Amino acid sequence: MTSTGTPASFVAISYDYLIAGGGTAGLTLAARLSEDSRVTVGVIEAGLDRTEDPNVLTPGFAPVMWENPEYDWIFKTTPQKHGNDRIVAHPRGKQLGGSSAINFDYWTHASQRDIDDWYGFPTCFTLPTPLALISNDGLDYKERISPLIIKKETFSYLLPYYLKSETYNPPPATVVEQVDTSFIEPSVHGRQGPVKDSFPPYYDNFYKAWEPTYQNLGLGPTGDPKDGLAIGAYTTLLTIEPKNASRSYAANAYYKPNAARSNLHVLTGALVTKVEFDSSKETLVATGLTFTVDGKKHKVSAKREVILSAGAFQSPQLLELSGIGSPELLGSLGIDVLYSNLAVGENLQDHILLPIGFEAAAGETTFESLRNESYFLQALGEYTTNHTGPLAAGTSNAYVSFTQILNALTKGPASPSVIKSEDLGPDQKHHREVYELTIQKLLHPREAAIQEVYLPGALVPPLVANASALFSPSPIDFPGNYFSLLAILEHPFSRGSVHITSSDATVHPSVDPNYLSHPLDLYVVSQAMLHLQQVARTEPLSTHLKGNGKVFQPGYYELNEENVEAFVRNSFSSEYHPMGTCAMGPKHKGGVVDEKLRVHGTQNLRVVDASVFPLQVRGNLASLVYAVAERAADFIKSEG
Repeated sequence: MTSTGTPASFVAISYDYLIAGGGTAGLTLAARLSEDSRVTVGVIEAGLDRTEDPNVLTPGFAPVMWENPEYDWIFKTTPQKHGNDRIVAHPRGKQLGGSSAINFDYWTHASQRDIDDWYGFPTCFTLPTPLALISNDGLDYKERISPLIIKKETFSYLLPYYLKSETYNPPPATVVEQVDTSFIEPSVHGRQGPVKDSFPPYYDNFYKAWEPTYQNLGLGPTGDPKDGLAIGAYTTLLTIEPKNASRSYAANAYYKPNAARSNLHVLTGALVTKVEFDSSKETLVATGLTFTVDGKKHKVSAKREVILSAGAFQSPQLLELSGIGSPELLGSLGIDVLYSNLAVGENLQDHILLPIGFEAAAGETTFESLRNESYFLQALGEYTTNHTGPLAAGTSNAYVSFTQILNALTKGPASPSVIKSEDLGPDQKHHREVYELTIQKLLHPREAAIQEVYLPGALVPPLVANASALFSPSPIDFPGNYFSLLAILEHPFSRGSVHITSSDATVHPSVDPNYLSHPLDLYVVSQAMLHLQQVARTEPLSTHLKGNGKVFQPGYYELNEENVEAFVRNSFSSEYHPMGTCAMGPKHKGGVVDEKLRVHGTQNLRVVDASVFPLQVRGNLASLVYAVAERAADFIKSEG
């Protein structure tokens, strides 16, 4: 792969494919498309190549990069009207590798039903006849074929792409001695993919207590969650290269191994501002991209396709800047309307996150321990010399169904009558078909409604507008050692939007997740917070917390049915998993791209990133972004 030094030399090359965004999806596509030496691929990335940067490579340093413009786009939401006008920070990776360079390295996966619920769009996975006949014709899949068949086929046709992206590294004896890994099913893991995953080499007392605590609550692992069926608490794989405990991500997994390819060119430090079109034909033809470097405008051409992989905030921004979107919005900003589609930038879904903090028991080590210079230097030396220690540590999670939460709180299983007592909301009735799917999943006893996660350190909800400060509070205000439990709503009912407010590409779009706009979101996550208090007071985890989980971090307090909803509105943050803003689907059902990720109204423009996911999925998004990008590469190759 050639990193082109100047804009002039980059635009002088004749490209078959141009990719806007060198992030998780963009570099996956670039590596796969350039396997064909007969084609030439160009990638334009606003950030820089930081593949040798210790802040990127060291697992424990992720929050150091947040709010730093060298690494992070530093997005903020609009004031959230259903959450007391809270503004929520949204770190997004601004460098080669995108957000895979700044995340917490979690290698988690959607459930089978999550993918099956994209039911209107099964040809995304190129199903055989007769399923291949079902695409964006607007027909309900239940009218066309058995739901049981579609459920079996959709996930199974994505699974090979999960495997293609992954190299699973079995746990060594030193890990097996400390934590449970017996749930792993090797057959559902890849062995030759670019992204390396492994179990972290270091475990604190909280981690060792995590799965046993959930087992005591009847919530141990039911299998390997990679199969898309299992739930419960389990030891979590991370995208860490086990040889040196360093981050494995799109830039060093897909980019570096292909550096010698002469047909792949990457320009960094360049901001894509517009897609260029030939609008003389009935269907728009993308001809290239406009970008700026140091404020100077440049244009580059593509002979076959242009692909947007700029993420859930910036892919819709680029479509709108290029004349695809709401005529009213574009007209108000002086942008010529080339194709009207009101769905561009709509359907924003995100994983809302709620923390609750406790004081750690005396002698426990947490993130706050790293404030001590001698301890930090010891940890740094342990990491650089032996590739272990606190800086190589991870955390763990649990998938918990809503039925399990209600049973744990002795409220009985979730019932349709309880759910239907919550109004869909006056502005969301037209999404009833989608909401019914989400309700079915919420009521399913083996589908995760909540992801429960721990962090060995403080989170401070009032600092939600600054992601770095949220995870790294002042030692003056928080001088102790703390432990946080997090509840993440997996399948939100609330929908938001991302839209431009200026024709200037350097101005961030308006990001409004519309958190808690649907009453069910508030209800479900409130019950999850009550459950987390129960988790904290269950052995063996409780033995590592002050007062057996009854002494709170300053700012938190005992939650109950009377105060929990107010707490949620005042304390929520995000797991930073935005998606859905260029949703796959028929245009009349809110789709922006078709079943092969081509933008409606265009002949050769695609979007490939999390913005095309029509419905939110459980867990962290990176593994699914890799898999969909791998699938998209095969689409493009087959049509080339």
